[in-house]
Amino acid sequence: MSRFRPFPPALFAALALCLAGCGNAEKTFGLRITPPNAFDVASEAPLSMPPELGTLPTPSPGEPRPQEVVPSQQAEALLAPSTVTTAAKSPLGPGQQELLQLAGPLPPSNIRAAVNREAGLTSKPPGFVSDLMFWKPSNSAEESTAVNAPAEQQRLQENAALGIPVTRGPTPRASGSDSGFLNRILDIF
Repeated sequence: MSRFRPFPPALFAALALCLAGCGNAEKTFGLRITPPNAFDVASEAPLSMPPELGTLPTPSPGEPRPQEVVPSQQAEALLAPSTVTTAAKSPLGPGQQELLQLAGPLPPSNIRAAVNREAGLTSKPPGFVSDLMFWKPSNSAEESTAVNAPAEQQRLQENAALGIPVTRGPTPRASGSDSGFLNRILDIF
């Protein structure tokens, strides 16, 4: 009488070790589910019927469909439209030609450069932000914004006594030589 003998545990361990070495064993046996990548999924171009069936071009086996766009070209068109190479354009229909004629003459070929040049004339100079961020008061007396208060009060009283408007006469400015300790430290920078 023969007796059924089960596999020894060492054989099971060796089999498990061999399967663990297989990198795709989980995927092969369906233990790991890999859903499709949403970015790899591409839709097919829609089918369309031309108005006249007699104008259909003859099919060329092996050539790509003319209305189908490769996903990499579509992504490139979104990211950098100026670098996309496009196929030869199909001839315009009569409605499109009429629309282009109604739109007026074609713009000059260097229109983008002209627009950029004109926009540069009205925009701020290149150092505008630097001037705002690193502004320092000037030390010259002509450009000083501080007003000498006692001298200004005397000028206003003299103008009032003579009947002259308060806007007449130069506004006395404070001299830059009498700056405080903190201003002298900040002028170092």
